[in-house]
Amino acid sequence: MRGPVGQAARRNRFAIDMDVLKGTTAFIVHGSMRESVRDFDRAHVWFCDLDALRQLDVSECPVLLPAEAARASRLTNSLERHRFEARCALVRQALGKLVGAAPEALEFYDGISGKPHLVIPSGAEDGHLATLDFNLSHSENILALAVAFGREVGIDVEVVNYGVDALGVAEVSFSKKETEQLRALPPRERTLPFYRLWARKEAMSKATGLGIAASPAPEAQEWSRLTLAHSFQFNFGEKEVVGALALGAEVLANDAAWPVMNLQPQLSY
Repeated sequence: MRGPVGQAARRNRFAIDMDVLKGTTAFIVHGSMRESVRDFDRAHVWFCDLDALRQLDVSECPVLLPAEAARASRLTNSLERHRFEARCALVRQALGKLVGAAPEALEFYDGISGKPHLVIPSGAEDGHLATLDFNLSHSENILALAVAFGREVGIDVEVVNYGVDALGVAEVSFSKKETEQLRALPPRERTLPFYRLWARKEAMSKATGLGIAASPAPEAQEWSRLTLAHSFQFNFGEKEVVGALALGAEVLANDAAWPVMNLQPQLSY
């Protein structure tokens, strides 16, 4: 899917109003971080412009924890530091609203494969919230946050760079068949197919917590429990964005499916 992206939602000038994607039945796209979630059968996705939060003052923003603020202070590039701060704040605000907790009170833990999970706050352990899974992706100033209930979710967004060495990356990360299919295309036509395939693989690997090249045949193993990834494409200003959302086909019983490897208050990304 592709087309022009609307203006940022008036209620949240940093939220990208994704009218171009709102026709899909695979997931619900929110135009505001404040919108309530009432449908627990479909995935929910938020797209945000990290550069729209240029006025964020970490010293006056209690959403960021000391560890996150300290990590931000170590980033010497001011733009990357700002985007990291905005990313932490937006994700905490969205997830905090979902589970009815203060953003700064949220805690996270890493699963077996390192995928971060939210520690469900006391009082929200029953019902749909107990099975909440989330994933996020960012490319330049574009942030995508995905949430699903009762199944794994993975999302990936990529700002297209037409100077990328598509074949070089494919030879390292793609299967031989996929690489040959890409090689068969005229050089000027390889970029978008490369990004579409990369985003689908990345979304599926992030849903399971596996690396994009973790297994020579992941489709027959861990990835077999996933539904097909849903691809999307849109323009934001002069940027062309390609992405994918992957959803698990199996219902997650409880947090026991994700053994706690590293309890931590801060987000590990």
